[in-house]
Amino acid sequence: MEIGIQSRAYERFGADRYRMMYADGFRYCDLGLSNTNKELYNCEESDFLRLLREELELAEEAGIVFSQIHGPWRYPPQDATPEDRAERKEKMEKCFRAAKLLKCKYVVIHPIMPFGTKEDPDPEGMFQMNVEFFRSLLPAARENDVIICLENMPMSKLSISPPAETLRLIEAIDDPNVAFCLDTGHSIVRDTQPGEAVRMGAKYLRVLHVHDSDGQRDRHWYPGTGAVDWDDFTAALKEVGYAGVMRLETRPDAE
Repeated sequence: MEIGIQSRAYERFGADRYRMMYADGFRYCDLGLSNTNKELYNCEESDFLRLLREELELAEEAGIVFSQIHGPWRYPPQDATPEDRAERKEKMEKCFRAAKLLKCKYVVIHPIMPFGTKEDPDPEGMFQMNVEFFRSLLPAARENDVIICLENMPMSKLSISPPAETLRLIEAIDDPNVAFCLDTGHSIVRDTQPGEAVRMGAKYLRVLHVHDSDGQRDRHWYPGTGAVDWDDFTAALKEVGYAGVMRLETRPDAE
């Protein structure tokens, strides 16, 4: 199994970022395209294509492959109105186009959160809104040969956060272009050991975000420093025959 890393871990190296990544032993990268304020989302088509060609060239020259892309995400969430969701959909579809140009099949996306992260007055309404939203993205996903990977969340008051609910959403959408991104740190915060989540979601599991936590907050600690049962997690991956990249999402500055 190959080990991958997020692009933000090397952003400080500028044009040398992928060479440094390769020198550290990584061959696979999760490219962060979550910030919709970036030039990529707000430029003319010619600049859009130029920026992506430059990014791909830097990566390929260094021997780096984009194994996944993190799609648009805004905090605090801005999904409350139809206009908000339409704007996010537009950015998602542009991200899918970027993924195709960067030769990347998997785009990780958070669920929409129309009521924010600290309250959940209509769990089933929010669930159905997510089903409709992600079904609306399927034509663009198919056109760009992209698999949408829905990620489980750490928000303690959000009903859609736990891995079991993320998988219920994937099953409700019921499309081969929708799969599961298991975030180990988020999973333990929602009282689910990642090994259990792997077995639960084996049918849909395509990508991983790997980090540790104390089970109380989303910490992004190094594996082995928190409450995750890593022996069980690795055993579960072997049991289900996971053959993807184990992508690290740790932060050196995590508290």
